[in-house]
This record gives sequence, structure tokens and C-alpha cells, in this order.
Amino acid sequence: MKILSLLLGFLFTAPFVLQTYSLIPFFGRKKALCIVGRQLTSAAVLGVKLLIPRIHSKREYSIFKEKVKRNFLFIGKLYHLRIENETRDKIEFRFHFCPVAKMLKIFGLPDLCRYSCAGDWEIAKENKEYWTFSRQTTIGTGGRYCNHTYSRKE
Repeated sequence: MKILSLLLGFLFTAPFVLQTYSLIPFFGRKKALCIVGRQLTSAAVLGVKLLIPRIHSKREYSIFKEKVKRNFLFIGKLYHLRIENETRDKIEFRFHFCPVAKMLKIFGLPDLCRYSCAGDWEIAKENKEYWTFSRQTTIGTGGRYCNHTYSRKE
């Protein structure tokens, strides 16, 4: 399963890696990372939207929680994911492996990890009326895991 996970990580990151290294001679590393990073965040948002269900009311949080749980557990083996904490009003997932962060680090572009991780926050902003998102640590910034917590909006 780890080979499949790495392959998917490679396929997702390869265009961004190639583009970054193509732009560095013309714009410098910092500017190239910024240009490509914005595109990486947009791509990450598209991927995350497949996993995060849309709800239209705070009252639908229970439906949201069950759907996000189902969707995350579907990809669980790829990310070595587990449910760390679950209550009626909150669910916390722990991702112990990130193929995107792994590939970006292998290709010498760990600075792009934060742009990939930013996709989660973009989705959270779009849904701020219905639920809250928090994350204290990420693999992309050197953590041992990523914790994604979704909570019922008061």
C-alpha cells in the first residue's frame, strides 16, 4: 500500500516540482516557490473538496461528520490514518503519512508543503458558518503526524 501511496504522491506533485525547478533560473527560488505554491494550494483544494462533504446548515453537522469519517477512512490506508478522538460534537483524525509531503521533501522542495497543507484551511474558510477546523501539527512542517479536527459550530 505504501508503494501505491508514494506513486499517487509522485503523480500529484510531479507537475509542481517540474514547474518550480523550471522557474527558479528565471525568478529565483523564493519567487518560484510562491508562484507554484499558489497553484499547489488550488490543486489541493480541489482534492480536499472530494473528501469534505458540503452541508447547508449547522444542524447538518451529524451528517457531515459521518460522511467525512467515511471519506477519510476510504483513503485511510494511503495516509496511515486513524480516528484519534470522536464525540458527538467533534472528530479528530491523525494522518501518520503524507505522500505529498514525502515527495516534496524527496525532490528538495519542502517549502512547498505549507502550500499543499493550506488547502485544508481554504475549505475550512468556505464552510466557516457550519463547522470549525483546527490543526496543530503537520507532517509537512516537521511534525510526526497531521491532526485534522472538525467540530460542531455553536
